[in-house]
Amino acid sequence: MMAEFVPARRPAPPANRSTSARRPAGRWRLAASVAVVAMLGFFGTPAVAATTTPQAAAAVTSGEVTVSVTPTASASLRPDEALVLTVTIENGTDATVPVGTVDIALAQRALTTRSALESWLRPSSNSNGGDVLLTTATPSDIAAGETLTVPVTVPAAEVGLTARNAWGARGIAARLTADDVTVEGRGTFVWDLGEDMTPVNVATALPLTTPASPSGVISSDDLAGYTAPSGLLSRQLDAVTNRPVAIAIDPMIIASIRLLGNAAPASAVQWLDRLAGATNDIFPLGYADADASLEAQAGAATLLAPLSFEHLLDPARFAAPTETASPTATVAPIDASAEPTTNAPFDGTLPTTAELLDWNYTTTDIAWPGSGHVARADLKTFAANGLTTTILSGGNVRQKTSVTPNSLITYSDGRALVTDDALSAAISRAAQATTDAQWRTNVAEAQSLLAIVSAEDPREPRTLLAAFDRNVAQSATRIGQTLDAVAGVAWETPATLAQAIAAPVATTVDFRSQAQPEADVTLARQLLQREAEVTAFSASVGNPLLVTAPQRLDVLALLNTAWAQKPARWAEQVTASLAGATKVLTSVTVTTRGPINVAADRVDIPITLRNELSQPVTVRVQVVPSNGRLLVESDIDATIDANSAQTITVPVTAAVGNGEVALRVTMYSPAGVVIGQPAVIAVNVHADWEGIGAWVLASVAFLFFGFGIWRNILRRRKERTIREDERESSMSPNPVNSVTGLPVAATND
Repeated sequence: MMAEFVPARRPAPPANRSTSARRPAGRWRLAASVAVVAMLGFFGTPAVAATTTPQAAAAVTSGEVTVSVTPTASASLRPDEALVLTVTIENGTDATVPVGTVDIALAQRALTTRSALESWLRPSSNSNGGDVLLTTATPSDIAAGETLTVPVTVPAAEVGLTARNAWGARGIAARLTADDVTVEGRGTFVWDLGEDMTPVNVATALPLTTPASPSGVISSDDLAGYTAPSGLLSRQLDAVTNRPVAIAIDPMIIASIRLLGNAAPASAVQWLDRLAGATNDIFPLGYADADASLEAQAGAATLLAPLSFEHLLDPARFAAPTETASPTATVAPIDASAEPTTNAPFDGTLPTTAELLDWNYTTTDIAWPGSGHVARADLKTFAANGLTTTILSGGNVRQKTSVTPNSLITYSDGRALVTDDALSAAISRAAQATTDAQWRTNVAEAQSLLAIVSAEDPREPRTLLAAFDRNVAQSATRIGQTLDAVAGVAWETPATLAQAIAAPVATTVDFRSQAQPEADVTLARQLLQREAEVTAFSASVGNPLLVTAPQRLDVLALLNTAWAQKPARWAEQVTASLAGATKVLTSVTVTTRGPINVAADRVDIPITLRNELSQPVTVRVQVVPSNGRLLVESDIDATIDANSAQTITVPVTAAVGNGEVALRVTMYSPAGVVIGQPAVIAVNVHADWEGIGAWVLASVAFLFFGFGIWRNILRRRKERTIREDERESSMSPNPVNSVTGLPVAATND
């Protein structure tokens, strides 16, 4: 319950602690503040934009001196308690910071709204730093690159807060003045009156993923590293096991371990067993953490999933173990209390795709797409694929009121859980903190934010969803510590994901459609189109899954949400994938190019087909001439062995006329899908040479034989004439001149 008298402003400070006592700024100031990030409405700034530390400074860079101030032990302060603080000064310059003083100031008003908290922690340059409570000297110089920690205790009387002041978040500042340097850092604590309040129910979700990779499976070496005691997956699982934290796991992790069979690293098998024994709510992400909204906006009506792992299964890894009998062997007693293993003994049978992906999930109807880029049409696609609950970031909604609502919203095609981005960012920064000061500052911000939400409307308990970003979860080392700290205050109660879904629907929140970057959609669309071409091509091979399954895994891996942080690298990997798919599509080709000469009415044209795949290919070859000089009788069916070439013959008939003909050779799958690119073969047609040659030969033969006959006729006529003359001469008494017909004697006279 709230106190009856709850003024936000604390009593005026004594004269010796007025704001006029603050030290003036020096001639130059190393600013430790960043531009104000607007906190509009309930969900605030998207988590990706809230990556700076909550103190005024951005991440420490060369040339900066930064100051942070945090509660030392507890982020809450009760009446009559001293405010115990730790001031941390980091010298990021190349010069020594001399001994100076630190002013501790308290914000003049309570931080009662989200925007007030944001403005205090990340102020503009002219922001009021509050009333000075006390001033203390730094104990020593701070050498270049060194950090100085200054413990400060503000007595309760100096704090000036009483039971008349409303409980809730308060701002605290530490201002360092050393010669010409004046730097301020800010933090928060919660003024806790110990009275009843309405706690905020906070459900938490953590994605259990691995770094983005162009491969659709995780290698054995990587799995061994990730599941080692200090490995990425071990750290993540250790931080959330048996806590009220929903685990969103990438199914690729489960499948990759099981694919290795007996060869799986022992640490990976044990990790999988620990996951199976966890009491957490567990639901699957898309395989390889593929971004469902990017798929939908690229044109996928059905969200992608693995087709098969057959090409990755090694039978030797699943062989039944060979037992060697030993006369001295003893049988170990069965431990009935032991957790069941997720890997049953192998008997030589290869697991199916369904068995490799199977898991006892709490629910399978949740979609968790990339942050802030979900379009309205995507929700219909999710629902059509059985994903009726979507986890949205604050950038995908519009808040109508200043009072924080529940995280659950509904729409025509389902429902959504909207993450509280400001809370998510605070706990994510705390989980990634590399120093105690950073961790305490961010935890204090998260606790202060929850106090603000609790005080907004004490009549209605709110249920919020805080989610760790994919990249945060992979790099964080303080997840469990952060969750314990946030849950350790009276105004927060851990909740499950099921409780968040069962909470009342927020009626003051509207869905705001957001599109993926056009460049990303274009690349994703190219991946989907090329995969469709590979699928069509695969209809011609003996086992299509050996072609389509590897391609599907590649596409899923390249749709991983983590690639959004590496756009240039992603574009390179997409280009490489498209080139690999093109190589598959061109693995069955026509190698004959011509020119081929046709000098007969009918001829069989040889065409050579090349198959570079590791399995046979069955195609139907269609040959179409470019003009009517050649006629092709029919298509030819052919089966080309793996990694070989085969020559087929295509019967053609020459029509009237000579000239050039281009034969367009196209291969089709048995289902009628075009295989590869059509080839063009040049043909020179001389179809009437045969008739002309026969006529010439016949003419030559006719002339030859005719001339011979004519000669024989002439010779025989001459011979007959001579014989007749001789006969007549032999019958006459006087020789007769054959020319004159007169007797020789008369002629002589």
